[in-house]
Amino acid sequence: MPIRRPTLDTTTVRYHPTATSLLAACHNDFMLRERDANIILPFALKTKYAEPASPVNGRRNSMKPVRSASLLLPNESDTDSDSDSTTLFKSSSPTSPVLKDEQFWLSVWTSRGRQPAKLDLVLSCTTGPIGKYPIFLYSNVPDDELTSEWVVPRIELLVKHLRSTAGFKRVFSVFGPVPLTRAFVSSWMDATSAVPVDDPYYAAKHTFCTRATLSAEPNPLPSNHVLRLAEPSDLARCAELCFGFAAGSEPFVLSEEDATREAKGYIAARQMYVYNVVDERTGEVETASIVCVTRSSLNVAAITKVYTNPMHRGQKCAEKLVRFVSHALLNEGKKSAVVLFVAHDNLAAEKVYDRVGFQGLCGKPRPEGVSDWVEIGFEKTELGHW
Repeated sequence: MPIRRPTLDTTTVRYHPTATSLLAACHNDFMLRERDANIILPFALKTKYAEPASPVNGRRNSMKPVRSASLLLPNESDTDSDSDSTTLFKSSSPTSPVLKDEQFWLSVWTSRGRQPAKLDLVLSCTTGPIGKYPIFLYSNVPDDELTSEWVVPRIELLVKHLRSTAGFKRVFSVFGPVPLTRAFVSSWMDATSAVPVDDPYYAAKHTFCTRATLSAEPNPLPSNHVLRLAEPSDLARCAELCFGFAAGSEPFVLSEEDATREAKGYIAARQMYVYNVVDERTGEVETASIVCVTRSSLNVAAITKVYTNPMHRGQKCAEKLVRFVSHALLNEGKKSAVVLFVAHDNLAAEKVYDRVGFQGLCGKPRPEGVSDWVEIGFEKTELGHW
């Protein structure tokens, strides 16, 4: 009888020069894991709507990756068995006509035989209103499947393509789930001789809150305390708090001018909330806390900045405002979840978010969707901001 040949798993990288092309390929997968995709999806949606519908952009959106030379990496052995499989990793420089440091995305896909390809990973290299973002990594598989055997070959493939699509200095840091980030750093070091900084820029839990887990506000607010969306009249105070937040987020510090520009952008986009305290005698207003909500998609929104004026700490202002914002997003905003990152070394913030209803904190069991992330920077690069 004829010998049955092993089934091949073919893993390839696709280059996306526009958010439109990324979402055409990945949107359905993102929506199935919308909480986890929050680091990539909302920015892509926002960017897509800003992309010009020009003939040139249309051609760029429809570009397909050129197949490259292949490297056969067997999973176990090449014995003649129905269950045998090997992984074919497409590896060499991409031929996409991208300029160095241009905004783009890379996605990794695996297909077996004639079955449709499945999304594995996405890498983004994008720019925000203040500066360039880190390299962000997204995994389309559950955390318990991120074994080194699965992660390392795919990250190495991404790195080979990234070297041709971004300058060395552009990769100032990488942020993603711990297994992806660690593998990326190792592969990037081998490929470029890059030197990582001694300590991670950021190490945090990614957590979420839903209508079912959100706690009720235990105490009514005093009549002179106001929680609401920030308004232009709040700009100076909000800028001061943005400056204070960044000062504690080294190396991503802001000048006073940039802090004002950042706060102005948040207010104009209706993405900043304030906890204001009004002096009942003089009418003078102090902003005790700010909360910013930026990465928003259909069902998920992210709280991305929480900061309390040092003069108002210890009064649970941040807790009340985070609860107020989460309630607004989950109820008025009809979101199914609010997500955020909380640093491992910020125990005070972790307790606040735990009391509000965010999951897997303060030593409690972690449900699916709560995971560890890390940002690692590289020496002799051009620092961005996020």
